[in-house]
Amino acid sequence: MQPYWKNLSLYSGMISASVVVGGIVPLFLAWVRRYLHLFLSFSAGLMLGATVIHLLPASLELIGHEASLWVLAGFLFLYIFQKFLTVHLCEILECRVHKLGISAGIGICVHSLTDGIALGSGLLVKELGFVVFLTIFFHKLPEAFALTTILLHEKHSQAKIIIMNLILICMVPLGALLVHLGSGIGDIHLAGAALAFSAGTFLHVALSDLLPHVHEHAEKQVPIVMSFLTGLAGMFLLEVVVEHGVL
Repeated sequence: MQPYWKNLSLYSGMISASVVVGGIVPLFLAWVRRYLHLFLSFSAGLMLGATVIHLLPASLELIGHEASLWVLAGFLFLYIFQKFLTVHLCEILECRVHKLGISAGIGICVHSLTDGIALGSGLLVKELGFVVFLTIFFHKLPEAFALTTILLHEKHSQAKIIIMNLILICMVPLGALLVHLGSGIGDIHLAGAALAFSAGTFLHVALSDLLPHVHEHAEKQVPIVMSFLTGLAGMFLLEVVVEHGVL
């Protein structure tokens, strides 16, 4: 399992850097928020592509039709959590003066925990770890950006904002650690179930939180759609590269 820890350390470090950049930039350059929707559209393409092209086929290969139940479980988990316990990322982005800081932080941290579960399960299956890492890496920057923006709007101190982002950073390796502890030396069935569950959570985030922004900003319709298609194309090209053994 040595490669597992090596890759987890590398990927977690890069994801942490993405959170730092996304979480600190709004503290000093609030005007860059107008570019956030392009990043969200690109992330939606990445997550949808990773789900359909990479995670679903891998989980079906490992555990067969049982994967469909785990996909549904992952989708419903985030759906119920967001609908009844916290707020959507899109609600954070469109917030006016509502006191959403705590629920936003909880919701985003739970998202990060499920991202960590996805990363950990991806690392258990050859060639999938890098795919999952890419989707999380590009998703975490706008997620941290959104969290910091709403906390700034609610007049939280910079120290509290930094602490929230540090908690966000810790959630990904924590989720991966939970997968590792549950899998022992490497339970293929658990890896398949975790991949399918992660596919369900990715599908929910892409369709419910991110993809709506592709359609909501008519004045930026072409660049937003192009960003979304670029993310999808990136996941397709990555599948071609992996299939030919380049990675």
